[in-house]
Amino acid sequence: MDQLAFRLAKKIISKQLKFDRLVVLAKGGWTWGRTISDYLQIKNVASIQIQFYANISETQEKSTIIQSLPLSINKENILLFDDISDSGETLITANSYLTMCGAQKITTATLFFKPWTKTKPDFYSAETKAWVIFPHEIRESVESINNRWRKNGLSKAKIIKRFAAIGLPKDQVKYFLNSL
Repeated sequence: MDQLAFRLAKKIISKQLKFDRLVVLAKGGWTWGRTISDYLQIKNVASIQIQFYANISETQEKSTIIQSLPLSINKENILLFDDISDSGETLITANSYLTMCGAQKITTATLFFKPWTKTKPDFYSAETKAWVIFPHEIRESVESINNRWRKNGLSKAKIIKRFAAIGLPKDQVKYFLNSL
């Protein structure tokens, strides 16, 4: 993931863009937002939280801001960052919100984007059609997917094998499954 963040930062740096603030979408953008702020030397960082996914691959009707900005961004040049743009709904909602808050210019960036997203980020590292499980969301992914696979009649042993096959750390999978 660090290489994806580095690749993204190099693309942005090559355009010689300067930002007053990095606004990170919580919670997915937090982990790599810190890295992006370092690579781009953006000292001012804030986050907002927008809820759109109810569960893995289950969306709500519309995205909702559940944590707003704690400060003014009036007339600021903003880099809006998230880990992935899947449907694009959270980026659209965030962009509208930041515009309403008075941002002068908003540039969007993500590590990944899906080809069907409603809004392609200005900068991204990679395009994918796959469901991405980030290192910072292993537990929630294991719990959610486990519940689905259990309902389909899979044994715990088969579930562990499936998680291993998709590349999740076996020790973490076992630990989180045992805590359910």
